[in-house]
Amino acid sequence: MEVAYFYDMAGNPAMKKLLDQDFFKRIGPVVREAQMVGYEKEGFLIYIKARDDLVEEARKLLKESPAKPLEGESAEKVISYFREEAEAAEAGMGAIFG
Repeated sequence: MEVAYFYDMAGNPAMKKLLDQDFFKRIGPVVREAQMVGYEKEGFLIYIKARDDLVEEARKLLKESPAKPLEGESAEKVISYFREEAEAAEAGMGAIFG
């Protein structure tokens, strides 16, 4: 399952602390500045790709955080960006190691 969240600059200190927990270190969310991804707001995006049970646990932990889930077209665009980024990285590694 894949999910995406957005949080603004003011939420950054709280989110750094939350994402530093062991649970998030294990599932390895990807965090990017939102405007670098082409998102219209200033802040950060979180992309999580994990098993359904792990995503549900992440949702519970993020529920009371500054991060808000993206839905609909916004979520699709952001998730698509992160997928393409991962595919490009995999292709690059394939080219290096043959």
